[in-house]
Amino acid sequence: MSGLVVQTRPTIGFASEGLTVSNSVQILTASKYKDSATSGGAQAAFITNYGAAIRYTYDGTTPTSSVGHVLADGGILTLNGQNQMAAFQCIRLASTNSEIYVTYERE
Repeated sequence: MSGLVVQTRPTIGFASEGLTVSNSVQILTASKYKDSATSGGAQAAFITNYGAAIRYTYDGTTPTSSVGHVLADGGILTLNGQNQMAAFQCIRLASTNSEIYVTYERE
């Protein structure tokens, strides 16, 4: 038999946090995802949104209730790499706060 064998190394969660998204811009906690001497830090951030729709950006732009991508209640977002995590910002879309839960992943 001939063929190509492909192996994948799934990421594992190593840190997490829950954040309230209100009418002020919320960012991710750098000490949770940044490089460290023992882990190398996060490669990805898996984010779920609960409560109400939010707006987010990950290019350094500040989101507002009318600017940014919409993440619906129950929505899922994956950020790849610490540059996206550092640039991520979110704010509530309407008058209801929401909660995001973030799991930071590495190999």
